[in-house]
Amino acid sequence: MIAVLLLLGSSCDSFLEETPTSFISPDNFFATEADAEAAVVACYNKLGAGNKGTHGDWRDWIFEYINDDFKSRPASGTINVSLFISMVPEEPMIFESYRSFTSGLNTFNSAIEGIGAMEDFNQKEALISEAKFIRAYIYFHLVRLWGRVPLYENVLTAEEALSLERVDNIDKIYTLIVEDLEYAVANLPEVQTLEGRATKWAAMSLLSKVYLTQENWTNAAQLAKEVIDQGPHSLLENYGDVFDDANENNNESIFEIQMQIGVEKSNQVANWPRGIGATGADDYFLGPNWGGVYIATDDLLNDFEAGDDRRNYIATSVVRSDGTLIEFNADGLTPNYSIKRTPTAYIEGLESNNNSSYNFIYLRLADVYLMAAEAENEVNGPSGALMYINEVRNRAGLANLEVVNPSASVDQSIFREAVRKERRTELYDERHRLFDLLRWGNLVSNVQAARPDVSIQPHHVLWPIPVSAILNNPGLEGDQNPGYTD
Repeated sequence: MIAVLLLLGSSCDSFLEETPTSFISPDNFFATEADAEAAVVACYNKLGAGNKGTHGDWRDWIFEYINDDFKSRPASGTINVSLFISMVPEEPMIFESYRSFTSGLNTFNSAIEGIGAMEDFNQKEALISEAKFIRAYIYFHLVRLWGRVPLYENVLTAEEALSLERVDNIDKIYTLIVEDLEYAVANLPEVQTLEGRATKWAAMSLLSKVYLTQENWTNAAQLAKEVIDQGPHSLLENYGDVFDDANENNNESIFEIQMQIGVEKSNQVANWPRGIGATGADDYFLGPNWGGVYIATDDLLNDFEAGDDRRNYIATSVVRSDGTLIEFNADGLTPNYSIKRTPTAYIEGLESNNNSSYNFIYLRLADVYLMAAEAENEVNGPSGALMYINEVRNRAGLANLEVVNPSASVDQSIFREAVRKERRTELYDERHRLFDLLRWGNLVSNVQAARPDVSIQPHHVLWPIPVSAILNNPGLEGDQNPGYTD
């Protein structure tokens, strides 16, 4: 239900265009509640606004391209990150991803400081909380991908920002993330009047995921259970309905980044199957290289149990509403494309993959159920965790876990592997697998087993600090991540 409101084309555009966010400060902008609102909208726009947003252009799908769920289509152009041969500081895609996540930090800090310095008004704490929620979301990605990144806690001048060194310990980054989200949990409303604004439940869900990453199992379980037991969200009856573009912002969705057609590359999801989109020069899928860049690995396909409805959303063809059968292409390989996040508008030839209004769901209730199951198992064993994993399994048409695998109901380690498998089959192609493998410590071994053709190395668990970032910021010199050279 929660979708990021990108007010592109609204009165807020003039604010974003005429007042560069790097110059917003309590001294020259924050005078009215409308100013505070505009500053928070600017924060949201950093998440998905076209070419430069964290989930615009190809940045929406890069995380799926470098794990064990998907492999490269042979002629998928120069996207070498998947092969781990371009995971080097000079790689432009690494820099663009780093830039997209770091470029908004002063925007978030400006909103937090500027609104904080204003006289009290009804929505003051809630607006600060939204900016803190987004800052936590951004830093949560940064710390898991690059480790000890510089920590921007306050508004900085350009000179200050370009001389800031990396922190000496990632705990400092996690401390800020947790503090921001705790503030958000305490001050965000349970329901927003506008879709697209973070709620208390979104903050609780994200904080639970943070605690899960830190292996703070007790707090992770507690927060996930509260979202499940007390929140307004519920699992949809049909798995496919969660991702239907006619059903966006549905009741299972907790935090959803909303895209808007007409914004260049506002949602370029290049994993959508090749050759079925809108005709015209703007559709990359009609070219020889782009489109359908990755297909499912046999390793992922083999993890689905017989009768699992979720397997149906990895397909080799699709039927349009007029009955036309569209058979996919993957350059001679079996075209096992994930279609669960392929919108009907694209299948029907109405939208291009290069400019789509299709939203990106970051947090949904099924994910929270599985977080609760994983954390509860680590705290108390499987007995109290079964109810959470079974809700997800039953919706997929599967029997309770204790029926198909009785040992999982009494053995903590067996349940641990079962919930990890369930996260994979439930959440594939939703940008979680890479981060799950990183926190479980098995990214390298899993990728080597599923994709023996790639050259993943142990140091790839962290991405390199881009050379371009180092050239721009002398404070980063001589402090590259292990395994890389500047």
